[in-house]
Amino acid sequence: MDEISGENSHVGFRSAEIFREIIRTGSTRRAAIELHITQSAVSQHLKLFEEAVGEKLFVRDRRGLVPTTRAIEIYNRVDRYCETLKRIEREITDSFRTHRNSLTIAAPHILSLRLVPKIILALDKVDPSLEFHLKAQRYDQMTQSILTGEADIAISRLPLDDRFFEWQIVAESKSVCLLHPGHRLADRDVITVDDLSNECLIVLEREYASNKRGFLTFGRGDFSLTPKIYTDTIGLDASYVANGMGISVDNSFIAHQYQMFNLKIVPFQPALTYEYVVFWRRGSDRFSRDSAVVETFIEAIKRDLLREEPAGR
Repeated sequence: MDEISGENSHVGFRSAEIFREIIRTGSTRRAAIELHITQSAVSQHLKLFEEAVGEKLFVRDRRGLVPTTRAIEIYNRVDRYCETLKRIEREITDSFRTHRNSLTIAAPHILSLRLVPKIILALDKVDPSLEFHLKAQRYDQMTQSILTGEADIAISRLPLDDRFFEWQIVAESKSVCLLHPGHRLADRDVITVDDLSNECLIVLEREYASNKRGFLTFGRGDFSLTPKIYTDTIGLDASYVANGMGISVDNSFIAHQYQMFNLKIVPFQPALTYEYVVFWRRGSDRFSRDSAVVETFIEAIKRDLLREEPAGR
């Protein structure tokens, strides 16, 4: 039993975990059943947790315990923390198990729909025993995953810190505009900064971009725009453009993956140049610039880029 006494009387992770279970099950009785402890212990932990928070987190009515708005906010955070801790626990346990021939690939969300499956198909032909795991992530998440060992290899764009990573360049990419085919600028040969002055823009949040300068400067410190929609996911801008909600400035490497959308892709000036890479943790004993896995990545990506663009682009 998990009764509260002595050193266990302070609030901590266990109290937060029990609070989480009360929210999930809707009562102290059901939480006690799920956690295999007494209902009294659950109630005591809840009391400690509420004292630590500084307010009551539930209102009792005929339906039972009803969480307050503040309780829901706290639950959302606690739930994320609990899931993270469980994942860490699984990774620690798995690290002592028999090694499996697996490869975890991290890539932007939009690349995970079309390009990464082609890469996995090519890798499977090289080594049919490989077990594949995919992480669809933002640029900042990918570097973190490589550093922590949660991912083995990833597709991103420079800059990267060469103290921690090694990479092989797979593509050079230029700025482009994504437009709905019916947009007034869709038939232009080139779109400029000045063309966007009164347009609704869809942008990736600067904190999630690889290039922290953000596209709003375009290399000109005296110029700024006010975006309409901000996203935290690479490639999500295309779905909003396809629905006629605005224009997005992207790059040709990522835009090549938008073939499932009916979009016009027009060169943008002044253009920035981006270098896309396959990268891995520096000092890895598994990868190098001429390793079979890295070469397979490069070949699959270059084959995809050589494919003929759909009509109307």
